[in-house]
Amino acid sequence: MARRVRKQHNRRRIIPLWTIPSLVLAAGMIGVAKLGYGEQVEQAVAAIGTNTGFVEAAVSAELGTLASAAEHAPGSVGADVLAATEQLPGALTEEESECDTNAERALVSESLFRPPKEVQRAVSDEPAPTETADGAPIKELTITGESGGYPGQDGVYIQNDSGLSYDLDDMLSNPLKISKNESAAQPTVFILHTHASEAYVDQHGGRSEDTEHNVVHIGDVLAEALEKRGIGVVHCREIIDAPSYNQSYNRAMDIIEQQMEETPSIKVILDVHRDSMITDSGTEYKVVSEVDGRRCAQLMMVMGTNAGGLTHPDWKSNLNFACNLQKRIAEQYPTLMRPVNLRAQRFNEQATTGSMILECGTSANTMAEAEIAVKAFAGSLADALEE
Repeated sequence: MARRVRKQHNRRRIIPLWTIPSLVLAAGMIGVAKLGYGEQVEQAVAAIGTNTGFVEAAVSAELGTLASAAEHAPGSVGADVLAATEQLPGALTEEESECDTNAERALVSESLFRPPKEVQRAVSDEPAPTETADGAPIKELTITGESGGYPGQDGVYIQNDSGLSYDLDDMLSNPLKISKNESAAQPTVFILHTHASEAYVDQHGGRSEDTEHNVVHIGDVLAEALEKRGIGVVHCREIIDAPSYNQSYNRAMDIIEQQMEETPSIKVILDVHRDSMITDSGTEYKVVSEVDGRRCAQLMMVMGTNAGGLTHPDWKSNLNFACNLQKRIAEQYPTLMRPVNLRAQRFNEQATTGSMILECGTSANTMAEAEIAVKAFAGSLADALEE
């Protein structure tokens, strides 16, 4: 069985400083009421009480977490960036500016994601929905290098958003070999989810902290498929991106470092996500392929570099491993993989030369479609690790 990791966080109880001005304000309002303006004070108090943002901020200050029950809907993006991935944190404070994503542009900021009251998994033998749980229309899209005009060869195409150069021909001619450990008791693969609350079409807003209904479940499926091939796996099932989205990559790096101290045999680190493609009009796109006659989601490897200014000396080795894995997959499943996305951010991939982000479908795909896709990916990865 895959080793499962879940960390518990202990918070100290601190009396919030905001109570002082609040008490002063309350005393002032009482004084104003005694002067004959009681009706105006009642109206002001009623307005404050119905202000969701104020109430949430007050409860957050008291409890130490944002206590909103509102579900998070992915931010809209223009049609010109439909192929963009890994929606990055924004509105960074000075302290948060050291976040490992080194993000300058963003679509999502701080949120606490809560599961709907009634959660129901998508059923594999039912037709995939034509609209999201929120009523947005869904359209299908298959992104391949050939149709998108991306540079590449031998079934390997790269969407280069890093501004850096690479030699694809040399990488394919001289593949980086990573071999599984002889015993499954010495784990070779570590699976985690920096944005674990990412979910699929059956969840309102495409977010859920229920691990049976988000990408953590896809990590379970991936871990099981690899273990059946005799490859040892450690799977971190922690919801890393709640309550703070902006610091999720920093927390993920802490988890990676701790796990590698405990399990130095780890060679491949898979940060499993799901993508999001939403137009300004609200239409959501699902990426689709086929595995052995079954409809499934498309996958994509997101590879980091040092272009953002953070240390990542071996990014070309990571890219080498990803490109040769992509070539192997394309030979068996020509449309399963979207082009490799090469980015300026490093995404914690400096940890090992076998590190990558794996995007499994989009928020408009079903859980079943992502399961089929990730099982096929696991087979090809296992083949690569057994050579």
